[in-house]
Amino acid sequence: MLNNNSKSRFNLIALIMSLLLLFTACVSLLGATASNKTTSANAEKSNEISPAVNLYSVAAKVVDGGLRGGGSVCVSQTITAIITPSTVADKYVTWSLAWANDAPLKNTDISEYLEVTEESQGNLTATINCYKSFRDSKAILTCTTRQDNKTGTCEIVYDGVPSSMSLSAAEGVTQYDLGNMSVDMLFVGSSYPLTVALDNVFHDAGNSFHDYVVTVSGVGTVNCGTFSRSPRGAGWSSHSNVVNFADIASEFITTSVTGNTVHIQPSKSLYDYYESSSTHYVEGNGETTTYTNKLYCLNRDSDGNLPYFIVTVRHRTYGFSAQYRFFIGEQVESVSTTKTTITF
Repeated sequence: MLNNNSKSRFNLIALIMSLLLLFTACVSLLGATASNKTTSANAEKSNEISPAVNLYSVAAKVVDGGLRGGGSVCVSQTITAIITPSTVADKYVTWSLAWANDAPLKNTDISEYLEVTEESQGNLTATINCYKSFRDSKAILTCTTRQDNKTGTCEIVYDGVPSSMSLSAAEGVTQYDLGNMSVDMLFVGSSYPLTVALDNVFHDAGNSFHDYVVTVSGVGTVNCGTFSRSPRGAGWSSHSNVVNFADIASEFITTSVTGNTVHIQPSKSLYDYYESSSTHYVEGNGETTTYTNKLYCLNRDSDGNLPYFIVTVRHRTYGFSAQYRFFIGEQVESVSTTKTTITF
């Protein structure tokens, strides 16, 4: 028989043993749960897609007004990150700029020259502003994914891409008064070089952008008609056909390009123009040549100006252009007097 004290000790030991068994069971259960969670997390991580980043850019554009540093103009380009594969759910990316290690400007603040706009952060498409020339230095644009910190990079260089051009007037030419405006006077048989000057918003255009298309056009109208010439004489049978000068202007000019120089060569006098000719025998006149749509006269427009030529030089890649206006005059061949001697 157990006395009361012995029973109390026995009950206390039994209670402690029960608590120990219960604690052991709880620990085992928690360990199993944690192991399952770890296994599940690892399984999920093994199924995640690690992104790869590629970058591509588009053409530049000029942005006006309200820029950092008090500037009024910058050149802006956009670039897009392509995450591979496209099924990646988290496409959040950040963009950063830094000078290349060998850049002469590496010790200067890159934001004085280049900047990724704040709106670009988090987006696959970023806008990069260029504030001034950084010729001979190279910058690195880096795109970093939030998932797995994958990166894609793009080199940024300054080649001085032009955005405008001007044409210098040919040297040694005189001005011709068309009526209410004046243009350069050119002559048949001579070649006139025009120098193309490229520029951009930073006034630091490169020298490797010589890619031009040259076209010849005209402004105004002329009258053309039918003209015949035979041993018995010459004359007009009609001269009321009004022709747009732009339609025939290229008949008088040939052009060529060498580097940054455009050469203009007038090849025909205005009054030498005709559309076609034919020669046949006419009774009483003999062998007669007839010229169709031969230029008869130059017409003045509503502003009082005679027709004139326009040579347009357009940059083949970037599309900007400049024009040169001129007239083809008759060159003096000789001069004589009606008398060889005046006697008093």
